[in-house]
Amino acid sequence: MDAILPLLFLALLALPAAHCLPSPRQSYHLELARVDALDTESLNLTDHELLRRAIQRSRDRLASIKPRVSPSRNRNKVVVAEAPVLSAGGEYQVRLGMGTPQHSFTAVIDTASDLIWTQCQPCVKCYKQRDPVFNPVASTTYAVVPCNSDTCDELDTHRCGSSGNSGDDEDDVCQYTYTYGGNATTRGTLAVDRLAMGDDVFRGVVFGCSSSSAGVPPAQVSGVVGLGRGPLSLVSQLSVRRFMYCLPPAVSRRAGRLVLGADATAVRNASDKIVVPMTTNPRYPNYYYLNLDGLSVGDRAMTMVRSSSSSSNRRNNATPGSSTNSSSEAASPPVSDDDGDGSGGTGPDAYGMIIDIASTITFLEESLYDELVDDLEEEIRLPRGSGSTLGLDLCFILPEGVRMSRVYAPQVSMAFEGEWVRFEKEEVFVEDRQAGMMCLMMGKTDGVSILGNYQQQNMQVMYNLRRQRITFVKAACESVP
Repeated sequence: MDAILPLLFLALLALPAAHCLPSPRQSYHLELARVDALDTESLNLTDHELLRRAIQRSRDRLASIKPRVSPSRNRNKVVVAEAPVLSAGGEYQVRLGMGTPQHSFTAVIDTASDLIWTQCQPCVKCYKQRDPVFNPVASTTYAVVPCNSDTCDELDTHRCGSSGNSGDDEDDVCQYTYTYGGNATTRGTLAVDRLAMGDDVFRGVVFGCSSSSAGVPPAQVSGVVGLGRGPLSLVSQLSVRRFMYCLPPAVSRRAGRLVLGADATAVRNASDKIVVPMTTNPRYPNYYYLNLDGLSVGDRAMTMVRSSSSSSNRRNNATPGSSTNSSSEAASPPVSDDDGDGSGGTGPDAYGMIIDIASTITFLEESLYDELVDDLEEEIRLPRGSGSTLGLDLCFILPEGVRMSRVYAPQVSMAFEGEWVRFEKEEVFVEDRQAGMMCLMMGKTDGVSILGNYQQQNMQVMYNLRRQRITFVKAACESVP
């Protein structure tokens, strides 16, 4: 291997971030298992405990979502200071292979981060994982990335150092630090190797060979697969133009589906298909971001309208239905204002939403959340409750002996650039059976709003990266090929 390292160094100097050799196939299908899948069997976890754990991970993930804004010289770079989402909240995992011979490992997928990484030997400061730790010395196709390469420069935080595995004193290896938020970081060597997804093998995939990890995934997984917009994400490196996932209900024992490439097409001729344009927020350039301009509870529609100096919420009487029936007010997107501070209803964070597969519950900016709570209290004729055993904030006490399925709760809808996405009762509320309450699967944040995976259940969500739009289709995951 030592004999070919100089050639690999020269080749890596000229490689862009997306440089995987083409595969014979154009589509790749992966099974998405929940991170609690093994614990569910070994510990005999109940549906209640599964939900409680997922909600707590969502709150842990939100705890570090306040970014330290630091503009990058290159808007396409992975800006560490603008990657605030903590990956410890990862909910869905995939099984992959790395190196030659192939080393199997499990990683959470994350639409709100970019780097692909796994823990590597020798681990200086690593968490204890279930899978064996990847040994780069044992892989004949492993090579480090030089620190003076364009690939290394895709990460803002890097330095020159020694790989620790080459047995020499070379000081030109790309050593990276990738920060998710708070104290969550991964540090190690940026490298390339073969990556296997089922029967498909890709050569020259850039990944982080982590020797130090803090505040990152649970022991069920060995690392993270970023699916974000940045140049080092899996979708960028594979140069796929679209991808799609379908997630089963939160307490389902069935696996979800992830499809990358040409097969990622939402159900055709669906009556409730909603196509939403994506936008880019300069504060969160690598996230999948939507302009949120409407929120409704039943027939109570609220449209967010921004002026250059202030923002306001306006009521209208239109009931959100299909996009063709949306009112003219609801169809008017807010005016972008990049100078706001994002604190409360007057900042830009009140009018945007990050799509996050790794958070279970949805979080709304505090002024929107308060409006939602007021409307729900008026619509739902049940007393407010407290002390949810699931850790949720807004709950209603169910009549004794009555299940949630038998009580009324209004539909909640969100408008993105005037396109209304509707969520039924089962996609908005959950029954806390231990407390005898029906609770809202949404929370409050003083930062940017987040669309969690609970509201995406039983839905095909397709990301068209070329046309910059997202398609939502209500459909069972069994219909995904």
